[in-house]
Amino acid sequence: MLTLMFDGQVLGGAEHLQWQRQSAGGGATETWRATLDLHAATPAALEAAVAALRALAGRQADLAATAGGATVRRLEVAECRHGPVLEAVNEQDPAPGAAHNRRRVVLAFNATLQDADSAVQLHSRALEVVTAAGVPVRVRATGRGVLRRGEDPAAHENALLPAIPGGYRRVKTAVTRDTQEPALAYETEDERVFMPLPAGVEDGHYVISESAQADGSVLRMTAGFFVGAGAMAQALALGGGERTLRSNPFTRRVDFEYRELVDSGQGQLALTETLSFTTTRRVIDHPLLAPNTPAWRQQVGTAQTEIVQQGSAVGRGRHVAPPAPRYAADLLERHVNYSVPQPGLPDDKRWITAWRYVSRTRGPALHRPPEAP
Repeated sequence: MLTLMFDGQVLGGAEHLQWQRQSAGGGATETWRATLDLHAATPAALEAAVAALRALAGRQADLAATAGGATVRRLEVAECRHGPVLEAVNEQDPAPGAAHNRRRVVLAFNATLQDADSAVQLHSRALEVVTAAGVPVRVRATGRGVLRRGEDPAAHENALLPAIPGGYRRVKTAVTRDTQEPALAYETEDERVFMPLPAGVEDGHYVISESAQADGSVLRMTAGFFVGAGAMAQALALGGGERTLRSNPFTRRVDFEYRELVDSGQGQLALTETLSFTTTRRVIDHPLLAPNTPAWRQQVGTAQTEIVQQGSAVGRGRHVAPPAPRYAADLLERHVNYSVPQPGLPDDKRWITAWRYVSRTRGPALHRPPEAP
């Protein structure tokens, strides 16, 4: 007969022991079901033995089954995230057993196992991209991490929360810590921020134009210049198709032009758009009292970059919609004008859509290229 031990004490002899281990969403679980045949000299002693078992219900402790002094099966608290815990004490045939002071009892134990080598036992996350008219794109992340027994959820917060994507800023962080599980649930939202000139470019300007060809195809031409140490690399990464590049190594200026056939899908005859960048600082010059000394210059706030995106498009039999602002997170002005389609005007002058967007940064800007059209 097997001897069942729990929390360092002998519960009794087990006539039958069944254990089962299976995988689950929160980790592997192991269940024990043991049948004990309790004996006592008097009915009162038998009731006392059953009451002692009921008092252990809900307790977590080490669990073991031995035979002849050798351990047959053992389950320790250190191996588990929950348990082993005595969940149920069920009596079998209590009335007939009272006649000869014997009682059959079935004990149910349950435990959730853990990986002792990993602090995070389970981590799940869902990502959602939220787009709405007039507001920047947001990426929402919700997740939950289940930790090893005894871990502090706050200590693993930075490791579980998602990193901020490049070109985004975190606008929301909500964290719920459960020290009993232990577990940590979170929700974050990241908003796309202003993206100014490409890295290594100090100044630049380019024009994107589209025009309908005789065969119905649309020719897109991107022309402009970049100045800076990374001007050539950024000019090469800007466009595709047939290209023309001119470089001046002394001024670090690169003039470029790209031509490619595209499918506009707008029903337009022609489109022209320009982007211009102006970086300014607010400074105050304080003259000193001493003669023949230079003024002391004080900068107020941080440098700001103003981007003007303007252009026009000619529709084919209707007004086309203007493109979206490339720097919507810092948009200050938006002007869209639709021409009056006079019947006597030719097609290239009747359906004209013109737009002008002005955006301005609110602080130091990340060196990232603008959004693709």
